[in-house]
Amino acid sequence: MKQKITDIQPHNKFPSHRQLFLDKKPFVVIPANLVENLGLRVGLKIEAETIEKLIAADEAMRAKNYALNILREDIYSKSQMTQQLEREGFRERTIKTIIAELIQSGHIRDRLYAEKWVQRRLKSNPRGRAVLKQELIDKGVDPQTAEQVLAEVKAEDEKKLALHIAQKQSKKYKNLSTQVAKRRLHGFLARRGFESETILQVIEKVL
Repeated sequence: MKQKITDIQPHNKFPSHRQLFLDKKPFVVIPANLVENLGLRVGLKIEAETIEKLIAADEAMRAKNYALNILREDIYSKSQMTQQLEREGFRERTIKTIIAELIQSGHIRDRLYAEKWVQRRLKSNPRGRAVLKQELIDKGVDPQTAEQVLAEVKAEDEKKLALHIAQKQSKKYKNLSTQVAKRRLHGFLARRGFESETILQVIEKVL
């Protein structure tokens, strides 16, 4: 069923876009160049195929604006942004298109996301590289990128973190025998992703 374009108006918020009205009702907001490319004009009756193109263009604009807005507040990985757009109800093909555009424009960079996330994690709630790698993978960062980013964490810095954590935790074991305290501290540090060699060196210093 054809529908008639009854008005085309400049958009107040997006000067490069136009608001289309079908049968005197607001329908979509699309780029001005798409209006020209499709030969849209007031009085033209458009078919379902053209209407679908307009809906897709309108959705793409809304999805991209949403993504750019939340990127102003925080950094997102490709996987996280995909999930955000899915929760907002955007269609799969629209999401794929917008994600590709955001990667191309540099708004989404998984390596940068991983670097920032590791920096925050080491400051607020330190963990060893093994745990950090798994957490990055859980957040949608591919294993190779996670490995590359964590390779930049110096072994000496990791030892300092492990030592700091061990010194704090060991106070809870002061009433235990040395053997039991060492075993518990080893398990505690291992669960936080520190390597065995680092754990053994740290335990020797604090117990």
